[in-house]
Amino acid sequence: MTEIPRRRSGLVFGGIVVVLVAALGIEGFLLLRPAASPARPREAEQAIKSGPTKMETFGDANAPTKIEFYAPLVLPWHQKTIGLLRQYDKAHPNRIFVKLMPMGNSEADQEMLKRGFTCAVIFINGEHEFTLPNGKQVDLQKKPNNGDASFYNSEDVITILDKMAGEAAK
Repeated sequence: MTEIPRRRSGLVFGGIVVVLVAALGIEGFLLLRPAASPARPREAEQAIKSGPTKMETFGDANAPTKIEFYAPLVLPWHQKTIGLLRQYDKAHPNRIFVKLMPMGNSEADQEMLKRGFTCAVIFINGEHEFTLPNGKQVDLQKKPNNGDASFYNSEDVITILDKMAGEAAK
């Protein structure tokens, strides 16, 4: 029988260990990296290119309710929601503070990517999923006002704000 010299088997074992550690490192990187952005609808991509690039705020910075609105803000359905938020702010001063975060703004994109979002979302006090007073579950993501029961309507945002204000008054 031929024996493999110890030195050679140690090198083989060391090489196997290096390959396994490298494979684990690559697997870890693939599991932990941010997901690739899903393809956005063409209208969203065009709106990102033609829309505002600077973040804007309105309302009272000391308000109890903080809203972060990340979207291609020039699209009509998002403009409707923004309009309702502006009306709400005028009717209820000092209740809300809104931060409009246009897609395509690198700071806004990075902030949302850290939270795991690449498409439109509205956070109210850090949350985007709510139960309306009628029991309907809404997730303030993507395109509102399309008649699909799985999406929210712009008015749902105001309903949520009213519900929160009522709970705070108790």
